[in-house]
Amino acid sequence: MAEGLNLFRADDHFWEAYGDLAQTDGIGCILQRLASPDAGVRRRWAERFHQKEYLEYKPSSLMNGLRHLTEHADTFVITCNIDGHFARAGFDENRVLETEGSIRTSVDERRLAHPDTLATAQLEKLECLVRTHRNGRVAILELGVGLRNGVIKRMLAQIANACEHATYIVFNYSQTMAPDASCETILVDGDMVPAFEEIARCHP
Repeated sequence: MAEGLNLFRADDHFWEAYGDLAQTDGIGCILQRLASPDAGVRRRWAERFHQKEYLEYKPSSLMNGLRHLTEHADTFVITCNIDGHFARAGFDENRVLETEGSIRTSVDERRLAHPDTLATAQLEKLECLVRTHRNGRVAILELGVGLRNGVIKRMLAQIANACEHATYIVFNYSQTMAPDASCETILVDGDMVPAFEEIARCHP
């Protein structure tokens, strides 16, 4: 959402990119139509979503800032986003676990479901990464994870508890909550864009 993509409501971007489909299939939101019980509706919306949010995607200043901040680190991304933006922004796609599926890998199947073999391979890479760095300094960035997204919060807390010198940093807008982990914690309540810009100014 910080990049301007909201799956849950019909905002200006929705009407610009999906307005014709919304008129044909009924007004809703992107997520509602991607999960439609009608296979034809799901197919139309998945194809348009793949085109607009993956193929035509250009990394925002926010995503470029995040990539710049992490480019020298041994990085792994866990996200519930389904848009493939991290891979398009230059993050190693083999180290981007999309927990709720990805349009970039499933558009051919006409459904949003992550292939088990890919997810398993990525989880193995994550486990290896944690083992490698569990005695070193580890920074965990929780970026805009909603309070109801227990899956990612639990995964990140488990990683934090497995690492001896972890710092857990939460960026969120009005939903900043400390993790269930025994580690140093930093909470940043507000918009990620100015926060990242300030960090970039401090660490050029």
